[in-house]
Amino acid sequence: MTENLKEDKKTTVLYIASPGRSGSTLMERVLNEIPSVFAAGELGRALLYRAALFEKNKARCLCGQKICECPTWGRITNDATFKTIDEKSFKEAQAKYHNNTIFLKLFLKKKQNLPSDLKQYLNGLQTLYSAIKRNQSCQIITDSSILPLYGYYLSLIPSIDLYVVHLVRDPRGVVHSWNTIKYTSKNVPWSPKINVLQAAFTWMKRNMFTEFLFSWKKGKYLRIHYEDFVENPTEIIMQIGEMLGLKLDDSLDFIDGKKLGLGVNHLVGGNIDAINKGSAKIVLKLDERWKRDMKWWKIVLVTLITWPLSLKYFIVDKMMKKKRV
Repeated sequence: MTENLKEDKKTTVLYIASPGRSGSTLMERVLNEIPSVFAAGELGRALLYRAALFEKNKARCLCGQKICECPTWGRITNDATFKTIDEKSFKEAQAKYHNNTIFLKLFLKKKQNLPSDLKQYLNGLQTLYSAIKRNQSCQIITDSSILPLYGYYLSLIPSIDLYVVHLVRDPRGVVHSWNTIKYTSKNVPWSPKINVLQAAFTWMKRNMFTEFLFSWKKGKYLRIHYEDFVENPTEIIMQIGEMLGLKLDDSLDFIDGKKLGLGVNHLVGGNIDAINKGSAKIVLKLDERWKRDMKWWKIVLVTLITWPLSLKYFIVDKMMKKKRV
C-alpha cells in the first residue's frame, strides 16, 4: 500500500457526529431508504472496538446475519482492494491515533507532515470507503460512528468529500440512556452503564469537539436536533438532502407524517434495538423516559453541567430558526 495519500475520484461521505444515544442509528436507517445512499453504520466504532470487518465470523450486520454471511458486506470485504489493507498495522495505528492527546499534536501539523503509520491508516480507510462505493454503486455513504476524532481523520483523506450532521439531543435524555444498561434479546448486557457525571461531561466534550472541528465548514455542516427529527422527519431529511445537493421530492414516499416504512439495512454497529431480519414499519415517538424515571437530583446535576451548550442548542438555535422563518 502506498504511503502517500492520492486523490482519486471523490467519495461523498455523510458523517453523523453526536455524543451517542441521540438517534443516529434511526437517522441513518431513514437515510438508507434514499436510492442513492448506502448506510454503512458505525464503521469507525466497529473497526476500533470490535474489528468487525476483519473478524467477519464474529461481528453482525444489523440485517441480522453475521458479516461473513451478509451478501452486502461479503462483496465489500472480498473486494480485491479491501484485501490489500494490512490488518495488523491498521489496528495498531487506529489504537494509537484515537487518542485526544496525540490529536492535539497532529492538529498543528500540515497534512504532508503526518506520520507514515497514520498515512497508512488513512490509506486503509480510503480503500474501505472506495470499496463500499464501488460495490454498492451508491452516490453517498453515511457513517454514524459519532466520534468527532474519527470524523476528523476522514476529513484528512483527499478522496473523501465529507459532510457532517451534528445530531444533538436534550442532555438529560442522553445521560439517562447512558445510565441505563441495554440488553440483547438473549438478556446479555450490550452496553456498559455510565455514571451521570461521566455521561454529562461526555455530552459537553463531544459536542464542543464536533463544533470545533466542523462548524466552520460552510455548506458542509448541519446541526440537527433529535427532537425536531422525530417531530418532523420529512423536513429534516429534506434539509440534509439540500446540503448534499440531492433532490428528494420523489424519494420520501416511505415517510407518512411520523410513520416510516423502513426496509432491510446493512449497518455495522449501531443501536441494538435496530437489529432486524426484514422491513419494518415504525411510528416515531420522542423518547422522554428520563422525565418519568430519572431522579430529580440527577436532572439538576446534568442541567448544571450542560447549561452553556443547552442554552445555545435549545434556546438560541430555536430563536434563530424562528427568525429565519
